[in-house]
Amino acid sequence: KYILETFQEAFKKYQHKSLLILYDAIGTLADSVGFHLNNKEYIEILMPPLIGKWNNLKDDDKDLFPLLECLSSVATALQTGFIPYAEPVFQRCLILIEQTLTASVMAAAQPDQYDKPDKDFMIVALDLLSGMAEGMESHIEVLVKNSHILPLLFQCMKDDMCEVRQSSFALLGDLTKACFPHVRPHIGELIPVLHDNLQPCYISVCNNATWAIGEISIQLGVEMKPFVPMILNQLIVIINRENTPQTLLENTAITIGRLGLVCAEDVAPHLPRFIRLWCASLRNIRDNDEKDSAFRGICAMISVNPMGILNDFIYFCDAVASWSAPKEDLKMMFRQILLHGFKEQLGEENWRKITEPFPEMLKKRLAQLYGI
Repeated sequence: KYILETFQEAFKKYQHKSLLILYDAIGTLADSVGFHLNNKEYIEILMPPLIGKWNNLKDDDKDLFPLLECLSSVATALQTGFIPYAEPVFQRCLILIEQTLTASVMAAAQPDQYDKPDKDFMIVALDLLSGMAEGMESHIEVLVKNSHILPLLFQCMKDDMCEVRQSSFALLGDLTKACFPHVRPHIGELIPVLHDNLQPCYISVCNNATWAIGEISIQLGVEMKPFVPMILNQLIVIINRENTPQTLLENTAITIGRLGLVCAEDVAPHLPRFIRLWCASLRNIRDNDEKDSAFRGICAMISVNPMGILNDFIYFCDAVASWSAPKEDLKMMFRQILLHGFKEQLGEENWRKITEPFPEMLKKRLAQLYGI
């Protein structure tokens, strides 16, 4: 509370450059404390001066950039606490995006008459909408329902500027999680654009496109089937590519796992092409829901094609042993595959030959967790 009251006083005194530092401090605080900021007393101190600045700045004022970045962190942290402020912020973000897109079209058509717009207005607006969708979750549905955000987002996804596409794919993923029924009617046109951006030369764009595909897969389920041939091959290329950054490897592995979760029959035949690097990519990440869904997908694929991992069985065992505390039903899936799918099927002698090279730590971990 003391920190927020200090910020409140600073708003009365700070100008321009000092305000940039203040916005950054507020955004950093929101990122650090997260949902603990969603407290009525804190909100009443923090939000009025922020919204006051928001209302006083014109749409073409570049001082909007740091304010929108700050509000993005605040919206994510406040969660449902941001709802009272959401509608005017949402609408203005759409205006900023639409104005920038219109100006881009005019500048391209008549470059001698119109200057190219500053696309940072569009980027920070997309990022703020992402922050709202992540924080408000399903509560953003009423705003999305009464807007034309999806057609605008589709245009942003095709922009020639990497940073615009990067922010667009992040927003698509967040909207998919928050209110998928409004995204679903557009899937047929969205997925080909996502596929076209699975290009690891643009790391952040590729990363966000990959993540969005994974989120869509979870929501779309078996209806993802027609898109698997288009997407899977490129994901396998990325995971096998040398010098791919770890974050992209992890996201790619999670998305392959999620595709396998909903379309196991289609992905399972390709297991030998990615299983070793898939396991290596995910063995070091902490237990979370994304890792959980990816491993459920790999289990579903192995059930369809157990021979697909035979040559890389040690990598699968190592990845399974990397879990700290898998949910009980997932732990049972691992045990089913290890004990019944392999140990009993291979026979004692073959099992001994396969597991003999395993490091002692791995053998102990498997015995301790899965009784094998």
